[in-house]
Amino acid sequence: MKTQTEIIAENLVYYRKAAGFTQLEIAEKFNYSDKSISKWERGEGVPDIFVLKALADLYGLSVDDFFNQEKRKTKTSKARKHWYITGLSVSLAWLVAATGFTVCMIACPNVFPWWLFYIYAIIATGIICTVFTSVWKTLKYQLISVSILIWATGLASFLTLQILYPMQYAFLFFIVALMVEILAVIWYLFKRSNRKKKEVKE
Repeated sequence: MKTQTEIIAENLVYYRKAAGFTQLEIAEKFNYSDKSISKWERGEGVPDIFVLKALADLYGLSVDDFFNQEKRKTKTSKARKHWYITGLSVSLAWLVAATGFTVCMIACPNVFPWWLFYIYAIIATGIICTVFTSVWKTLKYQLISVSILIWATGLASFLTLQILYPMQYAFLFFIVALMVEILAVIWYLFKRSNRKKKEVKE
């Protein structure tokens, strides 16, 4: 006969996987360490009622579902929906870039290197992903999105300046990008360390 703690632990694993989340993603959403999530899922502890309520809301369940041995079928994964929304938004940005490139190449092919539209689309991709990962509180993907945005902006600035106003020191855009990237990594490590401190307090 399973204990209530074992049932909760089993359900935490089942509904997390059914919703398409990793332990790290859940940890980032609720500002816990992945060690805490792992501990709960091994039955070595139980999250408080507020965390259970937040998890139930995330998975489209009621809190009672975590206490029942019978598993419920969940709705479409929210994580999957997030990926769909992000993918559609990024695809739209690239469609706009491709359309702009095609129209400009037909109308005035020799006026400007229109392939830069695709470089600008990388910037748009970084912005879109940064916004969505910030809203959905996925720290690891936030860092990746911000990094894409930083380096795409540096590359676009360098190429555009070299084409319009060639200059010797345009490479400095990459130095600036490197400095901003270092700041982004420090911010990421700071957020991660805060989570670890919270784990120690538990």
